[in-house]
Amino acid sequence: MGEDGGLGAFLPHRNPPAAGRRPEHAALDHAPMKVPASESAAGIGAAPGPSAPPTMPADAAAAGVRPRRGWTRVVPDPLRVPAFRRFWLGLWPLLLGKWMQLVALGYLTFSLTHSVPAVGLVGAADGLPALVLGLPAGVLADRASRRHVLMATTTAMAATAFGLTAAVVTGHAGLLVLVLAAAAFGSADAVDVPSRQALVADLVREEQLLGTAALTSTASSATRIVGPSLAGILIGFVGPAACFGAMGALALPFLAVVVLGLRGVPRTTRPADGHTALQDLGEGLRWAARDPRTRWILIAMGALAILGVGYMPYLPVLARDQLHGGGQLLGLLYTMGGIGALAGGIAITGLSRRLPRGRLLIGAAPLYTAALVTVTRATTAQVAFPALMGVSLAFVALNTASLSALQSETPARLRGRVLACYSLIWGVTPFGTLLYALLSRVVPLFDAIAGGAVAAGLVLLVAGTRPAVRSLR
Repeated sequence: MGEDGGLGAFLPHRNPPAAGRRPEHAALDHAPMKVPASESAAGIGAAPGPSAPPTMPADAAAAGVRPRRGWTRVVPDPLRVPAFRRFWLGLWPLLLGKWMQLVALGYLTFSLTHSVPAVGLVGAADGLPALVLGLPAGVLADRASRRHVLMATTTAMAATAFGLTAAVVTGHAGLLVLVLAAAAFGSADAVDVPSRQALVADLVREEQLLGTAALTSTASSATRIVGPSLAGILIGFVGPAACFGAMGALALPFLAVVVLGLRGVPRTTRPADGHTALQDLGEGLRWAARDPRTRWILIAMGALAILGVGYMPYLPVLARDQLHGGGQLLGLLYTMGGIGALAGGIAITGLSRRLPRGRLLIGAAPLYTAALVTVTRATTAQVAFPALMGVSLAFVALNTASLSALQSETPARLRGRVLACYSLIWGVTPFGTLLYALLSRVVPLFDAIAGGAVAAGLVLLVAGTRPAVRSLR
């Protein structure tokens, strides 16, 4: 990939495409090879003269990266692709702003209403659009320019944040305004996710996708630790309006990257088959149901989303009833989870070239189950802290392996719709929280969560041992 961020700088290979390569890359294999000037002067196969520059390895050239020299040897492969590097660096401030806005929105809602149901209403307004718009957003990601979709959604998120800032500053931020702002932001985010995840697969090569997923997880985990802390400082010294303004400002670097830094990325062409959007949606759902690899990955992530992640809203109960702590301890519990996720992202990024995704799924499943069961049994912080770190580390391993597999193994024309199914699965996480609330009427809450952890682990192991999933490289 050239410095302009496009794919036109992929250097072709003379050899037949390797097994498992995506079709859009295989088409490059038979293009004429560009001959360096030194070779054209001396003849193919002649030894270069003393002044000849060192040649770039074919695989590095094909990935659009520069040869490794000095400190660049420690840079993860995906970050050596200029377009993805710009994309990833621009993503950091956007994710940071989202965490800051999330904290400030809940704080402001409770401050204005002193009502827990009101806080839940605003949270629902932010989360429900993902369930309603997730699948249509996947169709859009496959029918329109993904770059243009991201331009529109990022602009909408920034505009919503700035509008909310103005409403707070002028004293017009009532409950209705907060609900509408949350719904607008959640809608933009729901449309954004499938296109953003699908675009990543257009920026790098298949073997780099596990690394890109781990790097994205690293950014999310780090901003999850820093964002709420910065929000608390701004709320204490300035007020929640500062957090909303920061969200709007922090969205602008990512918008600039999408507008200016990704102009060379070609749009994935979709066959002119005359299908309607509804027919396209049906095609994507049929692929997700019939393709063994996709089906088992989605089943595994569904079990993880409902049974494995539904424990998180009950951490305040754990802190109070089993660990006998207060708000400071609760904050440390969330921080430990963020540190574990950050460590997992960094480790997987470094090992992505040598770490088969099938084995990663199989290995992370028992770790996740054991760590979460330990959390439910913990009566001291000394036990809960490392257990939560283990839960988050294993979650990152499961998530990055699954996401990168769907990005690389799904045909480009269906990628947005399949990734929309993946995103939709994470939108049903609140149903897991509700399930545990209902079960707590029959059995102790944390016994129910421990049982759910075991059930999720079994589903993950069954999925991971299916031939289509186990063979993932």
